[in-house]
Amino acid sequence: MPKLFVVRHAEPAVTGVLLGRTNPPLSEAGRAAAAKLRLPVRIVYTSPLRRALETADLFGLRTVVLQGLAEISYGEWDGMSWDAIENRYPELARRKQVDWHGVTPPAAEEWNVFAARVGRALDVIRSGPLPAAIVAHAAVNAELARKLSGADPLYFQQDYCGVLEYEIGS
Repeated sequence: MPKLFVVRHAEPAVTGVLLGRTNPPLSEAGRAAAAKLRLPVRIVYTSPLRRALETADLFGLRTVVLQGLAEISYGEWDGMSWDAIENRYPELARRKQVDWHGVTPPAAEEWNVFAARVGRALDVIRSGPLPAAIVAHAAVNAELARKLSGADPLYFQQDYCGVLEYEIGS
């Protein structure tokens, strides 16, 4: 069966916040880690955000940018630490912790809209060529894991430069 490798981008220059649609470059450590990644693929699909693009470029393979692989927008929360969110939006932060996918921050993308967008990107990727890699983000990869294996996105974890391998039907 064809393989699909789902990679989380390398460490960005900014950490400790909900990055969402913010667009920092990779850190030096992130660039070094991404340069070591080698996967048996012919093509790399990537998010348009800089941290994913830089990671994908270091593979040295054909790269296709898919807007559908962009990280979820946290709206007004993009770039904020959780402590700052709790201080500024205490009630909304409490509700979000109870229902992460059901509560949407101000001016943010709703999870169901996001999940549909990621699903459309996955449909494009499944059409080939395969094997392929996807370089994206924590929330995107959580949703991909749900779509590819049934994993619960609430419990999904993947380190920077982490690689997950899936066999997919042709």
